[in-house]
Amino acid sequence: MIPLTIRSHYSLMWGTDSPAAICRAARRMGYDRIALTDTDNLYGVLKFVSACHEEGLTPIVGAEITDPNRQGRAVCLVKDAAGYANLCRLITRRHRDPAFDLSTSLPPLAAGLLVLVSHAGLLTAWHRAGVHTAAALPRRPPSPFHPLVQTARRLNVPLVATPGSFFLEPDGLAVHHLLRAIAGNTTLSRLGPTDTAPQDAWLAPATEYHRRFIHCPEA
Repeated sequence: MIPLTIRSHYSLMWGTDSPAAICRAARRMGYDRIALTDTDNLYGVLKFVSACHEEGLTPIVGAEITDPNRQGRAVCLVKDAAGYANLCRLITRRHRDPAFDLSTSLPPLAAGLLVLVSHAGLLTAWHRAGVHTAAALPRRPPSPFHPLVQTARRLNVPLVATPGSFFLEPDGLAVHHLLRAIAGNTTLSRLGPTDTAPQDAWLAPATEYHRRFIHCPEA
């Protein structure tokens, strides 16, 4: 089990912890490699790689790319130098192009990347376009009849567990909620379910993730 969707405090007003703290926690939990996938940026990548080396971890560099104009997101993991360059280009385009469309912008810049997708339609389109994809299962895996699971099996692409984390301990939820209230210029009591990460979005040991995904062991 490798945590592939970790956000640090460089996922501004979402993540609560530094790359160094994340790496220390991952080492204590027995991981030997982890991925940092902050949202729409690579601000923490140098500190992340340095912290991984200090803790004896293998770093996996990546980022979550969102679509500002329509629903859709993808986690892009770097496989090689070309992939890192393409991820930088994709992030730049995401920030500079007001008409940015993730569905069409990603395929031309997908070389050297593994793209984790949680939307069945995007998974199908990108797979047909030659993008190296995997189906990203959410925090609680869906039933075997879920469209994403069915699509992944039809396309013969891997199913990947992506429970995601925004804080390191269960009690980190309080700090996460405070950040989200500040970001929304609102009160804690007015935060809705879509304003925050789920309660179990903490970095857990591999045994906990195996328990959560017991009904989908291939992930």
